[in-house]
Amino acid sequence: MKVITAMNGLVSSDVAALYALRYAALFDYTLCLLHVLNPADRREEVELSMAEAEEAATHYRVKTERVFLTGEPTHAIREYLAANRTDTLFCSTRIRTKKRFFQNSLSEKLSRLSLPANLAVVRVAHVNAVFVTENILLPIREDRLSAQKFAFFSSLAKAFGAATEIYSIHPTDRRGLATMDTRTAKMLFQKINTRLSHYVNTMKLLDIPLTIKHALTGREIDQILHHLARHDFQLMIIGGRRGSPFPGFFRENPMERLFWHTPVNTIAFYARDRE
Repeated sequence: MKVITAMNGLVSSDVAALYALRYAALFDYTLCLLHVLNPADRREEVELSMAEAEEAATHYRVKTERVFLTGEPTHAIREYLAANRTDTLFCSTRIRTKKRFFQNSLSEKLSRLSLPANLAVVRVAHVNAVFVTENILLPIREDRLSAQKFAFFSSLAKAFGAATEIYSIHPTDRRGLATMDTRTAKMLFQKINTRLSHYVNTMKLLDIPLTIKHALTGREIDQILHHLARHDFQLMIIGGRRGSPFPGFFRENPMERLFWHTPVNTIAFYARDRE
């Protein structure tokens, strides 16, 4: 089984490769350093990045291999995935203009495809955070947490030896906030905690510290950004949905805004196609 990291010689892809490395080391998978040849990327810079990733891999006793593909990037990657058993493909997203941060990038195109592997799109806010990942946040809407997303979240936590938090967002309009009393809110939160209890038990078995927090809000993105600003997280995992570049529990064009404003490194996780 392989873990693939798409590399282009930029610092953001170097950081994505380090996340891929720690994930591969946890499961003793081969780390595939992949690049699709194109005029926009200098091959010598790509090979230098690959050499640095290979050196880092020796410290974790992870086997690596280099793969250079040609042709249209999404088609070439999709064909390679079809021919090679792959757990997860890590891909960074480039910083463009504010209005086109995520649009039309390789990561955006891949997120729209049906792939036989998980896809992890990495947004780098702080380069050095990958070396000191101590706290990881997973925001969800109410109790909506798939087994695939939880497995990825818990795997990275185990790989880094990090503490974790599930942040349960309860969409509520102003009228709902005004009429909800403390007792009703407490009962709602307890109900969600009960539904998430099997995830809590799994984290105990994995010896991963986990807390669950709740928020009633009508502005989900603002609430998450506010929570990140007030607490010491180095990584956030958000869930994506195949066929759309935007996480399923958000509304209007959220990936653009969340990726642009996030103060911490963020990975958007898209589960493999079940077929």
